[in-house]
Amino acid sequence: MKHLIYILFTILISTNIFAEGTKQLRPTSSDYGNVEINDQHRPFALESNTDSLHRLYIHIQNTSEKIYFGFQPKDKNLGTGTFQIRNASGIIVYTQTSVPIASGAGYIEDYNEAVAGPKIGGLPAGGYNPLSFSPATTGDFYIEFTTTLGSGVTYHFDLFDITVVDASNQPINGRLWSYAWDLSTQGGTNVYNATMYVYTTDKYTTSIDFNGMQPYGFVVSCNSKGTQNTGNEAQDRKSVTGNHTYPEFKVFLSAPDPNVYTSAITPSMIEDLKVLGTPLTGSPVNFYLNMSKSGTVEIFLDLDGVAGYQAGNKDVVIVDAINAGGDTLVWNGKDATGTYVVQNVTVGVTSRFATGVTHFPIYDDEYSQYGIIVNRISPNASRASVYWDDSKINGGTVNLTGASGNNDGHNYPTNIKADYGDTITVNTWWNGYENNDLKSFSFSMDGTYLPISLLSFNCENKNDSIIINWKTASETNNDYFELQRSENGTQWKTLVKIDGNGNSTVILNYKYIDKLPIWGTSYYRLKQVDFDGKFSYSHRISSTNQLSQKHEIKTFPNPAIKTITVDIGSGNGNDIKILGLDGRDFTNLLPILKINDSTYSIDISNLEIGTYILKINGDANLFMKQ
Repeated sequence: MKHLIYILFTILISTNIFAEGTKQLRPTSSDYGNVEINDQHRPFALESNTDSLHRLYIHIQNTSEKIYFGFQPKDKNLGTGTFQIRNASGIIVYTQTSVPIASGAGYIEDYNEAVAGPKIGGLPAGGYNPLSFSPATTGDFYIEFTTTLGSGVTYHFDLFDITVVDASNQPINGRLWSYAWDLSTQGGTNVYNATMYVYTTDKYTTSIDFNGMQPYGFVVSCNSKGTQNTGNEAQDRKSVTGNHTYPEFKVFLSAPDPNVYTSAITPSMIEDLKVLGTPLTGSPVNFYLNMSKSGTVEIFLDLDGVAGYQAGNKDVVIVDAINAGGDTLVWNGKDATGTYVVQNVTVGVTSRFATGVTHFPIYDDEYSQYGIIVNRISPNASRASVYWDDSKINGGTVNLTGASGNNDGHNYPTNIKADYGDTITVNTWWNGYENNDLKSFSFSMDGTYLPISLLSFNCENKNDSIIINWKTASETNNDYFELQRSENGTQWKTLVKIDGNGNSTVILNYKYIDKLPIWGTSYYRLKQVDFDGKFSYSHRISSTNQLSQKHEIKTFPNPAIKTITVDIGSGNGNDIKILGLDGRDFTNLLPILKINDSTYSIDISNLEIGTYILKINGDANLFMKQ
């Protein structure tokens, strides 16, 4: 008898389906959280929508998996709706069907049924009678809706569930997601208590506990930059007036299925933060950091004599992305008022490196009395600090040091509600991983202004070469320039050393032609060295070198092992050049045999395996050595 009871208990447990939908949006029956369609003409999950960032996705990993689903529309007495399902290629695989509005397959009677999930084979007993779909392919399917409520009328689902199960009818949570969830609490004073999960493009998962936020109708989306993406990261992350959100990351109702959405590898520090060269008053200062992975660096410069970073004063924060393997960040040498920092000022430096940077900009949020709570889920579980910069908002605050309590996670209560709500995009951000243990140090400017006043520094691509020009308005004690080049913006090599003009008060022009530029993007910077050996770096510039292909050259076989045959068309065989992608010239190392006026044979057996450029005058082709 004990064995029978045990077996029955096991069956009940194994067939208990955990739903995805209302169960997560409404943790209790008294909570609010409804999916809405066509609110304010937003495109979320509409059949007419063509934007992939505003769909409701269901991920299928294996064709043995199955989708069970059901609904209860709020507006069932006002009009009807339909739904259909498309596969990852956009092909309709579940034809347009009316949304159920009464008892029967696909209709969820009450909250308890939605939480219990779909009833499969009679279990669980409290579940709903579902509709189902068996995919014939894998990938991200998506469900879309229409409604007869009229243009601009919102269609709500009081209850909904979309559950994926495996071949044994076991639920697989973390398969239902969108880039931009359109939700409602059905009233401006109703609170939202759900927890949702964000999966970044660099594979960090974090959870957002909305902690009693009162947003009414709202969109949940997250990205890597903030309210905009202009390249100025310190400005892009600020809360702003107007609707400035954009979706980028996947947002789930449950923790993403780890068998599909794998975790990042935690980065490590290779070389700690330091200053390059001698900091000089009136010139840029270069910081260097070497991490094993690319990420975002914040450098806080204490310039006002008060310990720590003080927003709205002279202190400066530098925010920029860095590449893995060592990269530089540039400070222009000025305080927050735009004044150059002079010799007697001590510059205090603290910093933070982060990956998995996640921004949550939300528009039309009435207010959030307690703020959000964020937890890191993977690769490492821990509480995450949240940050914000509301300096552009009347009555707004700034927190760049982080908050991690249960009631201080960027809260904006009723006393400043008029400055938020319908007209503001409020941005909060956090990090999937952060290193706050970078070196803290201080330095002072040398006091000597930069020996040169650089009026311009630019480059242009011309005839498969890159022309670099720079112009100085004055020079003091200027010994020489080194023009440096990089293929990744982090590792630099000196191309040429060009003498300076010592002391000058007239405009001087300098020029260098890089005749063998890197294939793709070349980065350039100037290293200026004075007669005392002190030096500083300019900002970096870049140019993309794309081969002009007139399609007169034909190279075969391609790839090749020993020999390539080249048909040069109307070109001149004396102008044949074989270059590496880094611009190195291998021509003199390779035997070139003329077969006739337009055909040549080139022995490439001495080349290392890789990709090379064959150039003849202005024409070029790529070939591969195996």
